This record gives sequence, C-alpha cells and structure tokens, in this order.
Amino acid sequence: MRRLLWLLSLLLLPLASCSTFGKKEKVLITVFSQGSDLDSPKSVFRRNLEGKEVILKVIPEFTHKSVVAFHPFQANDGSYGVALKLDFKGSNALEIVTRTHQGELLVSMVNGAVVDYVTIDGRVADGIFTIWRGLPEELITIMDKEFPRIQALTSANKGTPFDTMDMLPSTSVEKSESHDRVKDAAKEEAKSKKRKKPDEHDPEPPAGSVIPLSEALNESR
Repeated sequence: MRRLLWLLSLLLLPLASCSTFGKKEKVLITVFSQGSDLDSPKSVFRRNLEGKEVILKVIPEFTHKSVVAFHPFQANDGSYGVALKLDFKGSNALEIVTRTHQGELLVSMVNGAVVDYVTIDGRVADGIFTIWRGLPEELITIMDKEFPRIQALTSANKGTPFDTMDMLPSTSVEKSESHDRVKDAAKEEAKSKKRKKPDEHDPEPPAGSVIPLSEALNESR
C-alpha cells in the first residue's frame, strides 16, 4: 500500500509543478552586454543588428524580474519606449556594466526579439534604464498590468518604508505589495470622482461688487 501511494505521489508531482509554476509571463525583458570572439562559444550568442553581426553574452545583465516600475513614452518612429526603474540587484548590475564596459553595446530584447540597443557612454548610477523604441502599444497595456508607473508608485509609497526612490521594493512580495498599493490608490481616486458629481462643485460667488453687511443694513432702513 505504501509503495502504491509513493508511486502515485511521483505521478502527481509533475502536475502539481505545472499548476504552481506554469504561469506564462507575458512580458519578458532581457538586457545583454557585448561579448567577443575570445569568450567561450557556450557563453555567447550572435544577433544581427542593422546588418551587422554582434556577439552577446548568454547571461543577461538584468531582466524584467528586476523591474520595479516603468514610464512609457512614444518614440520618434511611432513605437513606444520605456524608462525602467530597477531594484537594488538590477541597479547594481547596471552600474557595474556601464562603469566597466564603456564603448560597448547593451542590447534590449522583449519577448525574445531585439527591439533596441545603446552604446555605453557613461556610468548609470540612478537605477533607470531606458529602452528607447520598439515596443507596440499593446505591450504597454500588458505592462500596466504587470508593473506600476513610476509616478504612481512614488505617490502610493508615501508614508511607507519605500517613501523615497532610494528605498525600493526588492523581493517579489514587496513588489507585489507596492503594485497593490498603486491599484488601491487608483480605485480610491476613481471612487472619489464618482462621489462628487458635476453639479456638486462648490458654489461660485455672485457677480458684482461685494457690499459689507453693515452698509446693506443701513440702506435697508
């Protein structure tokens, strides 16, 4: 009997794993630094960038898992770009690679496709990395469900341990709680707007000059 239960548990384990870890992520952001021919063939891969083959390191410098918040904007080519605010781990990786690999490339991939690249021209110490182009509007909509906006996060975190952008959530639980605070703040703002109907605004003062009450009483006598 025990042997039968043991076998059943082995058979059910993959199903449990699939249900627990089978959530498919809709936004996969990976940022890769440049490799070289001197690197081990197993540690690099090649991509074509505007007609030129570039060698990139297999292990990304950081991914979407380090994103705390974002700010979208429209690029010159009609697509969208995003400024990404990174957590401590991502910020540290960005600072190191921009300090030690100046003149080299950082290539951004979203959902497996190259969307943008930049040449490192200086150290980035504020934890903000920008993808300047290449994102469709639909992806921005999806990102809004996955990450809070930078400005909304700053407002929602007032009065919490993450009140400043120097103290950011780093664990998945902290990031989820911060995102929930942003959602709750947005819901409360929407409720407040509904409670105050257009005809419920403060009354405007009557037109004309203001007459002191004492003068008005004298005139009435």
